[in-house]
Amino acid sequence: MVELIGWLGCFLLLLAYLFLYLKRFRLFLWFNLFASFTLTVYSILLKSLPFAIVNGFITIVVLKKIVTGEKS
Repeated sequence: MVELIGWLGCFLLLLAYLFLYLKRFRLFLWFNLFASFTLTVYSILLKSLPFAIVNGFITIVVLKKIVTGEKS
């Protein structure tokens, strides 16, 4: 089950970057938010502190961009 969470986060992150490539920035942000949050949960379940810190930071930065409405 834990591995499935990691695969889901990976798939969401790949989709996010597909949206970035297609210049759909809002979709990129939302998929990046869900992916980084999923990968944060996954890293906590794995007890991998460095991975949790990096993905947790990305989650916070992307959430800030969504809330403030940043375009880039």
